[in-house]
Amino acid sequence: MNHKVKNYVEALFSDIPRSKKSLMLKQELMATMSEQFEKYIQEGQTENQAYSLVISQLGDIDERLADVMPSEEFVQQANFYRKRNAKNIAIGVAMYIVGVAFLIGLGALGMLLGNEDSYGVAGLILLLLISAVATGIIIYTTLSTPLEYKDYDKKTKKEYENLDSKHGRLLENITTTFWIIVAFIYLMVSFITMRWDITWLIFVLAAIVDSIIKTIFEMRYSNEDK
Repeated sequence: MNHKVKNYVEALFSDIPRSKKSLMLKQELMATMSEQFEKYIQEGQTENQAYSLVISQLGDIDERLADVMPSEEFVQQANFYRKRNAKNIAIGVAMYIVGVAFLIGLGALGMLLGNEDSYGVAGLILLLLISAVATGIIIYTTLSTPLEYKDYDKKTKKEYENLDSKHGRLLENITTTFWIIVAFIYLMVSFITMRWDITWLIFVLAAIVDSIIKTIFEMRYSNEDK
């Protein structure tokens, strides 16, 4: 894809909220304009001439851009899902903390009663059960949000701008779930081993894995050269 064409289309959509409809129109324009550009190049036109011809044939694009602007009803529904998701994720995170509190509390109670092992095991089981429910809430919240509302975002996510919409969403879901699991593993390992001086390295390793995942997606699914 010619960089001038890509930059022109990016500029057209710079102030348009990201949604399924806007992404589809954006991809359609890029594909059509790129095809026309290559056609003119094959006919012997220079890159500047081909670019000018493609832009001139585009015509009035304002009406098509207006069609992909989200309606007030859509925005309200998107805000509903955003608030619901924020609340459910906050509940899930709070449940992780409550589970850790039970683990510490039952462990301390076991020490006072002289039955540390039994109370410690009970605390660990309770932590795992609460964490399982919390993880279920977070995963359900993420997966139950319709894609058209999940895609809607007034600020384009620069981190995933080189990926097509499908793989951008996939990478976002993977990294979100990945860091939830990392946080759970960190808390569980830290409270079981009580080696807080070492367990922080889990986040260092997780950051490396996160970078590797993003690099793999960029290498395999980047739309820069499409």
